[in-house]
Amino acid sequence: MRRIGVLFLFLPLLAHAQVSMDDFLLAAWNEPALQSFSNQDDYLNTNPYRLAPIRRLEFRTESNQLDRTRQDYALRLNPASPWEMKRNNQYFRTYQELLQLDRDRVLKESLQTRYRTIVDWVYYEELKTLKEEESQTTDKLIQILEGQRYSAFFDAKAYVELKLDHVEKLIELEETRFEMDNQRRKVEGLYEKARLKNISWSPTDLLSMEKIEQVVDSVNQLMANSGEVAYREKKIELANSEWQLEKSNINVGYLQTKYENYRIEQNRRPWSVSLGVTIPVFNPNKGNMTKRKLEVLEAEGDLEQARNEQHVGRDLMQAKIKNLIKRYRDVSTMVEKLKLNELGATLQQIKDSNPMATVRLQNNLIRSREISAKLKHEINISYIEFLSYAEALQQRPLTNFLSPHLTTLLSR
Repeated sequence: MRRIGVLFLFLPLLAHAQVSMDDFLLAAWNEPALQSFSNQDDYLNTNPYRLAPIRRLEFRTESNQLDRTRQDYALRLNPASPWEMKRNNQYFRTYQELLQLDRDRVLKESLQTRYRTIVDWVYYEELKTLKEEESQTTDKLIQILEGQRYSAFFDAKAYVELKLDHVEKLIELEETRFEMDNQRRKVEGLYEKARLKNISWSPTDLLSMEKIEQVVDSVNQLMANSGEVAYREKKIELANSEWQLEKSNINVGYLQTKYENYRIEQNRRPWSVSLGVTIPVFNPNKGNMTKRKLEVLEAEGDLEQARNEQHVGRDLMQAKIKNLIKRYRDVSTMVEKLKLNELGATLQQIKDSNPMATVRLQNNLIRSREISAKLKHEINISYIEFLSYAEALQQRPLTNFLSPHLTTLLSR
């Protein structure tokens, strides 16, 4: 009972706790995939891949002429290839660099998912408010017509249509609320702490259309030095390193010492030393080297594709954003004109003693705002996609690109 009492004591505090966009974005660092990259990087920092200078050490024994008194003993040492040792170190250093680039790719995908979740949340929150207003105005129209049932203003056909329209608006409102519940689950799935906090992201928390244009123009002038293209370039370097490693994977020879006990009886030294050097006339690794060369060619093709996708994607998203912002401004101008004309419509309805005109105007104004909200949503989505193509999302220090002031998230 005491624990329950303490929980009820803290419920008001939990209700007022807010999920900030910055914390939600920063939680991307806690993704299991990113933790896996960190674990691999920490392990490679201990240099577990370094080859020993001795490739193999053998103890040998031989029965000379099957005579038990003439047992020979030998110790053979196979040194490691110095070229293989060098190429092996180079390969794993390149692999570690590739891991860091791959981690940035995963971080970008995680941040892009979180940005999209924020944008969707703001859109459905705004859409829900508009649907509620639209349902209220439709209900108000029905009430006005019901009050005019015995007057000349009453239209039975319009009344039935409004009733059907009201049901449709209620269904749309419930669908929007259902989407809000889905968005809530998405946020909680990406950020566990959101389960005990309130989410209150609104359109005022996002940067303006003018700011989006400024950011797009600024980012488009920068050349990304990381991301998918850098990852593909490093893949080529890694494949070449693996090819060099296969090429240097040869047995350089051996050094052997031998002890022959029977030579003591012959007043001869029992020890002898032999040395062998491998002449690499024939390459036993041609098959593996061919496989690595094919991997190099494949990686080069992936690089060209990545470059093309990045270039085309940036240009397409930039053009799309400009076109959508133009349409958004046209709709905003239309909405402002409707607001300015509202005063004249109000005076007119006072003269005619029929409030239907004003309420219908309000309904049309809400629909115009819905179009504006959809355009803003599409602009924000295209804006995030543009930043993804430009490899800006994961650049250090991390920046909240949805914040009006582009706040810095983390220097890591």
